Amino acid sequence: MKLSFVAYIFSCVFSRSHAQNTDYQPHYLVGLLNDPQSRVPDVFKNHTSGTYFDGERNENWLADINAPYKDVPKVGYSDIEFYYDESGEKVLGEFFCLTDNGYGGSHNSADYPLNLAHVRIQKPFAYGHGGAGLGDAPFEIYTEVDALDTVLIHDPHNLIKWENGADIQVVYKVPDSTWDDYVKDRVLTGRDLDPEGLAVINQTCAIIGDELMPSIIMLNPTTGEVLSPFVRTPDIDENGNFIDGKFLSTISDKTHCKLADLEKDDCKVTNTSVVEESDYVEHHKSGGFEGFAKLEDGSIAAFLELKVRANEPGPRVYNVKPGNCQIGDEPSFESFRGYYPFEFGATNIADVSSIPGSSNLVLVIERNGYPGLGFPTGHMFPSPVMPANKLCLVDLTNLDENMVMRGKKCILNYHIISDPWDVDHNNISRYAQTQVTNEQVIVVDDYCIIAGTDTNYPWTNQLDLKTIPFAQEVNDARFMVVCFEEPIFNIDFKLLDDTPMVLTASKAPTASTGSKAPTASKAPTASKASKAATTVGAVGGLNTRNESVIYIPIMILPTIMTTAAKFVTIIF
Repeated sequence: MKLSFVAYIFSCVFSRSHAQNTDYQPHYLVGLLNDPQSRVPDVFKNHTSGTYFDGERNENWLADINAPYKDVPKVGYSDIEFYYDESGEKVLGEFFCLTDNGYGGSHNSADYPLNLAHVRIQKPFAYGHGGAGLGDAPFEIYTEVDALDTVLIHDPHNLIKWENGADIQVVYKVPDSTWDDYVKDRVLTGRDLDPEGLAVINQTCAIIGDELMPSIIMLNPTTGEVLSPFVRTPDIDENGNFIDGKFLSTISDKTHCKLADLEKDDCKVTNTSVVEESDYVEHHKSGGFEGFAKLEDGSIAAFLELKVRANEPGPRVYNVKPGNCQIGDEPSFESFRGYYPFEFGATNIADVSSIPGSSNLVLVIERNGYPGLGFPTGHMFPSPVMPANKLCLVDLTNLDENMVMRGKKCILNYHIISDPWDVDHNNISRYAQTQVTNEQVIVVDDYCIIAGTDTNYPWTNQLDLKTIPFAQEVNDARFMVVCFEEPIFNIDFKLLDDTPMVLTASKAPTASTGSKAPTASKAPTASKASKAATTVGAVGGLNTRNESVIYIPIMILPTIMTTAAKFVTIIF
């Protein structure tokens, strides 16, 4: 009887529980980095910005009383991608980082120049051997990112034009004469585009995804030179087919403005009725392209941030073809890939990264609006929402009959990051990157990711704290490096495989059978989606969790064993 009770206690402690697709993988925090706000790139210096705030208040986030600024500020990053050398090889530790439109909306960002940064992100780590928070001389808790270059996104070939004849913002109005060089170079601003997604093809070619229309544009990431007109996003029917002549649009799209109003700088945003009366399909002004991932087959998985229609099962994912990267050539929408399903509590896509070597697996950050956004009563508990920032692996090709991606596992929660080496040196074995705008993630190798923030400058204090350790570093664009205990990003690891596993098994999971990549030339019909639902992905398999596996977070093992020992002592 006593032994049976002990067995019952162990079964309760070790039993497996899930959210929808939660299968958190053992991992550890390697370290933290920041890109100092105080380090202003030369191209930003002595250029006025922040003249459109007008003392505005965004719920409980206050506008900066220091605006306008004499230098353009750094506002964090919305995407991170590998940097490539001239031969097309990835450069270890170097990345392109994309900023969004500046201060959050078309109404307040007309004097923010769009830009791309080239940075080096490297973090010292010694697994506790005289560093990483241990010993008399630990490594610095925050390591500064090396800023190698910053370029402005500009349109020297006059490619960016709207259907109504509208031009870019610098043609109509700039803050003052400090922008004369920006005007000459036709620098794009946050009134023109809101770039949130980036797919780098090579050192001289990349595709960005914009939220304001939404649209896709080709550019040179090394110089910032725009190489193509924008290409609008096609609407789809119930079977996922493109609807001829129907495109998405938002209230921030310049095509809905009168030219006379643009010339007077009087049309920063329009209203819903204007879009509804047009031939366009309205989408949320902050719901356009948020996550781009270049896949092994050369295509791009382009994720919208939000649903287009309330009855759709998730944000749309499009199949984008980059084009030939020549001036005037255009990227294109090839097909509709499917819908991405959110976990409970999540509402937005934050970023996407491909799994190296795979044409069907991507890593997705999904989030909600905590903290700050949609949080009008302040940061008090009980609160309207709890923070949701999960990192999920999804198979783009494993669709159900409704074209919903069903091959999915959420492997990491940004609010319960394991820190067994105490790399932030606070004697706490857990770290939380609690920020609404965790908008960067990239898989760097078989084990590790880099995840970074967009600061939502100047609303950087997103928890509304009066005092905070490392306040400046937290308010800067910051990065965390997280590594997993197993090589889960190796395409042969097959994390999504449904092959049964047991704790004592020494045998690797059985390889899944291959399948064809999605057809590029035609959007999937309902029958094709149904067929895809029975197909095992080319890398990874069906979305059935390994229920026989018991996952125990490493940081709670001592507590589990101590509790179990106490029960044994009491009983015997």
